[in-house]
Amino acid sequence: MRNMQKIISITLLCLLTSDWGFAKESLINQNGWFVHDGKAIWGWVQHNGWWRVGQRANITRRSVGDPEGDIRPNRTEDLNALTNSMLQYGYPGFEHNFGLWYDRRRDEHDAEHRDNPNVVPPFLEQPWVRTDQGMAADGLPLYDLTSFNPWYFQRLKEFADQCDRKGTVLFHKFYMQHALLEIQAHYVDFPWRPANTIQDTGMPDTIPAANAFYDISDPTRRELHRIYIYKCLDTLKDNRNVVHLISQEFTGPAHFVLFWLDTIEEWKQENRRNVVVGLGATKDVQDLILEDQELAQRIRVLDLRYWWVKNDGELFAPSGGIEIPGRGLETGYTQAEDCSPERIYQKVRSYREKYPDKAIIDAIAANRQQSWAFLMAGGGLLVRGQISYPDYQDPLEYIMPAEMDIILPTYQFIREYLHDTLPDMIPVELATDREDVWCLLSKDRAVLAYALNGGTFHLDLSDLKGSYNCFWFNPRNGELTQCEPSSFNADSSAIFVAPNQEDWALLILRA
Repeated sequence: MRNMQKIISITLLCLLTSDWGFAKESLINQNGWFVHDGKAIWGWVQHNGWWRVGQRANITRRSVGDPEGDIRPNRTEDLNALTNSMLQYGYPGFEHNFGLWYDRRRDEHDAEHRDNPNVVPPFLEQPWVRTDQGMAADGLPLYDLTSFNPWYFQRLKEFADQCDRKGTVLFHKFYMQHALLEIQAHYVDFPWRPANTIQDTGMPDTIPAANAFYDISDPTRRELHRIYIYKCLDTLKDNRNVVHLISQEFTGPAHFVLFWLDTIEEWKQENRRNVVVGLGATKDVQDLILEDQELAQRIRVLDLRYWWVKNDGELFAPSGGIEIPGRGLETGYTQAEDCSPERIYQKVRSYREKYPDKAIIDAIAANRQQSWAFLMAGGGLLVRGQISYPDYQDPLEYIMPAEMDIILPTYQFIREYLHDTLPDMIPVELATDREDVWCLLSKDRAVLAYALNGGTFHLDLSDLKGSYNCFWFNPRNGELTQCEPSSFNADSSAIFVAPNQEDWALLILRA
């Protein structure tokens, strides 16, 4: 009896741990989809605010004033209300990085050193604490990069807890490259700049500063990076719905990504924990790491936003480590926003097939057709370039952000009809006569076909068995109507005629 109990205990332990013996992360990547408690998480991702208020949320922004605090959108966010809004309006993901500067005096984008500490709230709290020494460029005391801001990390933890409970996702960015390359006004208050810290970081006084920041041959910077990475992982180690990414706008060199991955791996070994790691980098750096089987196994999510295929078929893929700022990629970003649905589908599908065990995110100021191309290629969550309140309003409560009507019908359709089926679906070729009809298949359960230009098309359903019901979904208004005929036996090619020449989705469900 004692031996049997021991066997049962060992079996349960094996079920609860990974191959390394670590507790498994709970944000399941199933067939490249994000899954929480057996249900698919799909939709848009909100990108946080970097500086001004009245634009978009930032979970580590803090306002001051009345004794109760100014708790509302674009001040100190109500994290419970914010995550409810994310679920209600179709953006179940949120990507976070620390802000460009601490107080709003810098909103004017000047690069002058302040001669007084008369700050203007709300504040974008930084991860590091201030000392009682000297004066930084913003007129406040210098930072200590070996000590961390408890309020900042408490907010990260509170938000991650909300995500765990509700099925939303925090994309945690360790760094913010924008401050290192864009303009001097963005760098002037950066905590690692020599004028702002008690540590001798060896950083330049002016931009560009990215390559110096990523140069971990300097022992001081290397150790400062290491303890900061450890602090972030320690804070979020018990949270399941967190994806860790290296930086916002990261175009840095491969050696820093390898250092970051190795530091995370060291932390995992020391803490016997797993975390969900995403790889977002330029294409050459990303491919280099994915070609290494051991490194590739550490990656659960791919962020493809730093390269794309232009409409003329040319690949736009700058190299890592050449200090290209976001605005230096402006022409490319504009082309990415203008990319045809076909090019988006081609790009995402190619990596979906090559790395079927990894979920994919991308960032596009997407319209409806582009969002559907991303979905049908197997894309997990789409970072919409701008999710903000209408006309940059400053609302007192959480209202629907601007342009969410583009994605909301599709988001609600997936939550109602495909939440437990989508995780089993994979992109397949079923259309026999159209290249603009894309399909997802869950074998013997469901087919989702998207006709980019409506019209008539044939699907090869010979591998399916049994009876099926079929419906037309209108992605413009969310209406679901029965097809004609409304049911059929799926054992051969079938002809479907969309209601018109606009884009339509066909849902085929096993009867």
